Amino acid sequence: MSELRELILQEYSKDHSIFIGEVLKQKPKLIPEFIDIIYLEEEPVSRRAAWALRLLFDDSPSILAPFYDDLIVHLETIKSPPILRAFLAIISKIKIEEKWYGFLLQYTTDAILSPQTEIATKAFSMDIFFQIAKTQPDLFYELEQMIEHIYPDASKGVQNKCRNQLKWIEKMRAKA
Repeated sequence: MSELRELILQEYSKDHSIFIGEVLKQKPKLIPEFIDIIYLEEEPVSRRAAWALRLLFDDSPSILAPFYDDLIVHLETIKSPPILRAFLAIISKIKIEEKWYGFLLQYTTDAILSPQTEIATKAFSMDIFFQIAKTQPDLFYELEQMIEHIYPDASKGVQNKCRNQLKWIEKMRAKA
C-alpha cells in the first residue's frame, strides 16, 4: 500500500490522476488496494485517489464493474464530501442492479431533501433516483414532489438541475 500512497501523493493534477488510472489499467490487481486507500478517508491521499478512480471510471468503466457493489455499500460510511462526490458520480453512470433500488432510493431521497447536502451530491443523487425511476415510472411523482420541496430554497445550480430533471420526466412520460 505504501507504493500506491507514494504514487498518489507525488503530484496533484489531472494528468497525474490519469496516469494513476493508466497504472491501474495495466495492473488491475492493485485496484482493491487502491480503493482501500480511499476508504481510509485520510487527507489528502484518499481524496486524490477518489478523483483518480473517477477519472479511471470515465475512461474505462468496465474495469471497475467488479467494485460497483462495494462502492454502493460504502456510501453510508463515507464522510468526506469529495470522496462521496466521486462515488456518486460513478454510481450515477452505471446500470444499477435492482437489488440496490431500495437502498439507493432511500439514500438519494435523504440526500436530495437534506439542506446540508452539497450541490454536486444533490445533483448526482437526483440522477441516481431518476435512473431508478425510469424502471419504475411511478417514482417520477416522488421525484417531482422532492423537487417542488427543495426548489424555492435551492442554489441556482440545484434549481437548474431541478428544471432539467422535470424536463426529462416529461420526456419519459411522453414516450410512455
